[in-house]
Amino acid sequence: MKLHHLVLFFLVTMLAACHPTSRDVKQVAQDALENARIQLDSGNKAEAMRLFKEAERYGLMANQTLTVAHARYHIAQCLGYYADKEEVVSLLKAAAEGFGDDYADRAEALRELGDFYQFHKQFDSAAYCLEQAMTFADQSESTEAKRNVLSAFHTLYFNAGDYEKSADYLNRFWQASISDGDDNLLMYYYHDMGNIYFESGDLDSADYYYSRLEELVTKTEPNEDTWFYYGVLSDYAEELGDYETACKYGCLYEEGNNLKEIEQQENNLALISHKYDSEVMRNELNRKIIIKQRIIVIVSLVASLVLAALLVSQIRLARRRKREAEINAELFHFKQQNKDLAQKHAENEQIQQDYADRLSDALMKEQRMMLLLDNYLNSNKKANLLKDLETLVYGDKNHWEAMLEVIDQLYPDLTATLQQKYPDLDEDEKKSYILSYFKLSRQEEADYLGTTVNMIDKLRGRRRKKMEEG
Repeated sequence: MKLHHLVLFFLVTMLAACHPTSRDVKQVAQDALENARIQLDSGNKAEAMRLFKEAERYGLMANQTLTVAHARYHIAQCLGYYADKEEVVSLLKAAAEGFGDDYADRAEALRELGDFYQFHKQFDSAAYCLEQAMTFADQSESTEAKRNVLSAFHTLYFNAGDYEKSADYLNRFWQASISDGDDNLLMYYYHDMGNIYFESGDLDSADYYYSRLEELVTKTEPNEDTWFYYGVLSDYAEELGDYETACKYGCLYEEGNNLKEIEQQENNLALISHKYDSEVMRNELNRKIIIKQRIIVIVSLVASLVLAALLVSQIRLARRRKREAEINAELFHFKQQNKDLAQKHAENEQIQQDYADRLSDALMKEQRMMLLLDNYLNSNKKANLLKDLETLVYGDKNHWEAMLEVIDQLYPDLTATLQQKYPDLDEDEKKSYILSYFKLSRQEEADYLGTTVNMIDKLRGRRRKKMEEG
């Protein structure tokens, strides 16, 4: 192995060794994603957005497709329904594709995209996305994924004013939930069925489902979901004019919100601690990157100096070898001159003899052609004489067959390959393609094929389309 090859190998090895490891970058990407989710759950959307973008960046560096897909999905969620449409749609589509065979998450991304279209009143696009989401949810065999898509369909048709379809999808949602459903899912079902019948004007049915909701809420241990439904029951009681009941449930709703705020404050210390740990790990990675970059710079400078010295020595050696080659070439040329001079005399005599023979043949052909032309001009049998002239030039072939013989000599197998690869071309299209090898103008090609320039343009376009489809 040559010296400069060893230097290059050493340089590449050092650069690879100094580059941040994929494991470090992967760990930072995962930590950023986890910390971002915690920030999002705590309501700190701005910090969550920053961390999701970091997770996406480090995930791309580590080639973590799923991490990038999760980050893009959550970025779209953080942007919200009022963000730029193209950006949100692009993020959700990229996330759905990035999830690959993870069909449950893929269905969730498409469900989110359907909700986004629904918010902007693009109900057809929303329905299309939800149909795709349902396909992936079925493939995932995830009950939760199916429930989410069915719930999205129910909301879509409710907002579109199709209460019958909305109720149908909500019933399908509950059928999918019976096997592992809990009180929270049942409360959701009663609440939305009550809304559907209330909006459709069937107040008796609405009252039935709201009553069932009230029974279930009052006997369930208070939690985030029951506190929300206390607000729903308060609003419904107010609609019915039962202000005493509305006040009672309204107070319970406010009490639940206050307890939720206290619980969130208690979790802040754990959140800050987790965030600090993630920041420390990220700073440690950045420190390693800085140190390794400095090593890369030093190694690059040393390698550059070595390569420069090696390059100078190679240039000098090349010049010396070039001079030696020139001297040897001059000596060889001198030795060959005597042989060349001896051969030239014999070659010149042979050339003169060949030239005389070719000249005699050419003169004989020219004399015969002139005779035929003379007879053609002075005789009434012009058609027969013209045919004799064509036979003299083309033999027993037509003009195109004679042309093909010349083409096959210049471009062997061209016509056979054209017939095999593009059998749909007709004869004029084949001729046009073969003539393109001679770089003829449109007018010249039209003259040869006996047509107009406009027809040549159409012929070329038709030929090009068939060859692209083929």
